[in-house]
Amino acid sequence: MAYLIQKYHVTPQVALEQLQRSRPICEPNPGFMQQLELYHQWQAPVDLESEPAYQRWLYRREAELSTACGKAPDKIRFEDEQSPALPDGGDAAAGIELRCRKCRQVFWSFGEEITRQSIDKPKDIPPDNQATSAQPCSHHFLDPLSWMKAELEQGKLEGRLECPKCGANVGKYAWQGMRCSCSEWVVPGISLARGKVDEVRSRMIALAHGLQPQQQQEQQQQQQQQQQQRGANVTSGGPDFSQAVPRAEHL
Repeated sequence: MAYLIQKYHVTPQVALEQLQRSRPICEPNPGFMQQLELYHQWQAPVDLESEPAYQRWLYRREAELSTACGKAPDKIRFEDEQSPALPDGGDAAAGIELRCRKCRQVFWSFGEEITRQSIDKPKDIPPDNQATSAQPCSHHFLDPLSWMKAELEQGKLEGRLECPKCGANVGKYAWQGMRCSCSEWVVPGISLARGKVDEVRSRMIALAHGLQPQQQQEQQQQQQQQQQQRGANVTSGGPDFSQAVPRAEHL
């Protein structure tokens, strides 16, 4: 299935349907299908091990296993040390920075907040502590960053995050996850309070990193064209699988 996804740029469901034509008993487990969905979202890279998105996903899985055992992760992947230019798919055109409201220390540059992962609410959370209605989000959820290293490497399951410059309390973390004010659970929960930081969106930030507006538009157009080309095989009858999977009578 991964071969079909990578070669023909189809969705996991299309690949499964084609495979079942030759092997009707083929029925992948839900966990494997979820991984194939991610593989498709990452545009089916040939070298998966070196893909930042895969490394990030693998690290988060290891963190979840550690917290399930009641301990903090043994190894922490600091996002800005892995991909300092545009970590986690940061939008250079937007020019986004998160700064300390008190001393203007830059916490995060060009980074996107992590993708929220809705999970079942922990059973040990009392009902009166659970959100009854969605509220505006009051946190910036991020991946671990190098300025958090002194705190995160202490081995604690949860704690506070302080500005490395002025020492102001700017957020908190909980490896076992935390619930945002908008009722979403995020694992691991590493957050900066919106009331303690300023979100700076400026074209000057992008220019400071050598990204001209015209270059930004060209990069975005190229990405859109690549996505359209990848989706072209799915329409108009889909790709030709005649040589990809043998028919059942030949097996």
